[in-house]
Amino acid sequence: MATTNSSDNEVIVAIVPFPDYSHLNQLFILARLVASHNIPVHFLCLADQNQDLKLHVQGGLGASNIHFEDLMRPSDDDNAAGHDPILMFLKKLREPIQKTCIELSTNAKRLVIIHEFIMTELIWNAHTFPNVKSYIFHAGSAFNRYYRLQQSIPDIVDDDDHVKLVEQMHDELPLLEPDGKLMVRMEHELKFYSGEVINSCKEVEGKYIDLLANAKGKPFCSFGPFHMLLESHESISSSSSNMIRNECLEFLDMQDVNSVIFISFGSTTTLSQEQINELALGLEQSNYGFIWVLRKRNNVEKLREKDGKIELPEGFEERVKGRGMVVNWAPQLEILRHSSTGGFLSHCGWNSCLESISMGVPLATWPISYDQPYNAMYVTNVLKIGISIKSCAHREELVTASTIEKAVKTLMGTTEGEEMRQRAVELSNKIKSSVSHGGHACMEMESFISNIIK
Repeated sequence: MATTNSSDNEVIVAIVPFPDYSHLNQLFILARLVASHNIPVHFLCLADQNQDLKLHVQGGLGASNIHFEDLMRPSDDDNAAGHDPILMFLKKLREPIQKTCIELSTNAKRLVIIHEFIMTELIWNAHTFPNVKSYIFHAGSAFNRYYRLQQSIPDIVDDDDHVKLVEQMHDELPLLEPDGKLMVRMEHELKFYSGEVINSCKEVEGKYIDLLANAKGKPFCSFGPFHMLLESHESISSSSSNMIRNECLEFLDMQDVNSVIFISFGSTTTLSQEQINELALGLEQSNYGFIWVLRKRNNVEKLREKDGKIELPEGFEERVKGRGMVVNWAPQLEILRHSSTGGFLSHCGWNSCLESISMGVPLATWPISYDQPYNAMYVTNVLKIGISIKSCAHREELVTASTIEKAVKTLMGTTEGEEMRQRAVELSNKIKSSVSHGGHACMEMESFISNIIK
């Protein structure tokens, strides 16, 4: 049951994330930023995920104004054969989400719903209420949104550089399937929402943010990176002073400046045993320091390997001892922030790209799926702060140890890599200025808050 201390004169914000942690974390930071303006925020999420977030936010910015609305995780026992399991999962959340939103709408002068597009159907009935307005949130980059829109509705925006960039990319740019184009067109034709929110900023994607705003004809709010804006509102030292220092950071303390490459493929990527062997050999042969996040697999992933587990090459950890380390989890942002970190080998999820850019760290790009190829192309071809290890066109091919070794050496130890690093540092400095008091991101955030409370 949705409860709050709201009066009829208050605005309440309900946030409805897609229940995947890469999306969830972005929207939860947004929830904290909104709540810090003394606005009640109700976070509608699966109960177990809400519990994790509660532990994370204790005493933090906006915590006292966040109300967790627990949704029970649906059983998959009765999923209909032949149906998309994700859509079936979400369908079971429709009733509790709609009920909560409608209850909240009766407790305030206005209910503002911030939701991802895939969750639109789940909050549809709430739009029949006159005091409800909504914003669509996008977890990916503006560049990704722009190119998906260009593929789905050709010539929707006037961009002289579009044809040239497509020619430059050749077959590196992934093409949308007909269903994907249909979904983009459906979203574009929605009329009821008041605007869109994206975790990006003018300093990184200004051109594409402006093109999207013109094409959409509605406010396109970009006041990211959210994690940087949050840090500008609360002391980093006060939030981490009582925490035990992670072993990865202790390892970095003993390394030279810009001498270590960080390797992480996010929380959902699976590499084969053969590919892990090549990656390990490439890192070993590069002779550079590294921190490699190789997470443990769940039962579904174990089915991909005959023996149910993935192992590092025999003797690998002993041979790289003192120079490299392999861990199951690492504090990514803190590692990227450390002065000893000089590069990031990444799958190019937008969260990872933004974190790397904001900390002034260039990337070695290895996109796997979803929006990652677009992000990788933007990092390498537009921002020019990255080197490609693997592209979308060759996604089924094995990346050899020699390719990995060459890319690491180029990024970490050449003039080309240093120039990428300098461009990344310049972007980082612009972002830091933007999220500081009076900066562009801060003003964009204040404008967004003014729009939802007026």
